Amino acid sequence: MRRLLKEHILQYWVIYLTLTGVYLAGIVFGAIGVGALSGTESTQLIQFLDKLLTSQPTTLDSSFLMQLAREQFIIMAGIWLLGLTVIGTPLIYLIIFIRGFVFGFTISFIIGVKGLWGLGLILISVLLPAVAGIPLLLLGAGIATIFSFLLLRGKTAGESLRREFFYYSLATILISLGSIAVGLSQGYFSLLGVKFLNL
Repeated sequence: MRRLLKEHILQYWVIYLTLTGVYLAGIVFGAIGVGALSGTESTQLIQFLDKLLTSQPTTLDSSFLMQLAREQFIIMAGIWLLGLTVIGTPLIYLIIFIRGFVFGFTISFIIGVKGLWGLGLILISVLLPAVAGIPLLLLGAGIATIFSFLLLRGKTAGESLRREFFYYSLATILISLGSIAVGLSQGYFSLLGVKFLNL
């Protein structure tokens, strides 16, 4: 499996490189976006963050975990659906950019507001799950982009198209399961971060 994944990425390295570049661009713009906030907007976000941290569940509530899992599933299902369309590729890249923007904005804002405590919270609650979550997101977006290109170039038809669709859907299911597991772990790490730092 690892060998197949390595060969796949090497074969389509340009697509994954561009997706990674778009995600990194989103992070940069997200971090810059924090500096563009007005005083009123910044105050409102600080109040929202404090409320979010104080309302964080003290235990791993099932509804909280289901919400995190559902969010991951919706993102991956949306990317899968876009991959089935010939014109879905720009929207896939837009999703990647937005996810990067949210990631960069969140990190920059929390560290800016909470200082070293915020850095600790980010390291535990955000960056640890992101180690697995970001590659899965880029992999899902990559195979969706590749399948969309196959449809665009018309190189698959009949039996070949059904086979490619089967592989595409199977890979998406496996990646989605991984993303859901990451979402569930994020609930654990966010609870651990808030408890450990006593925020």
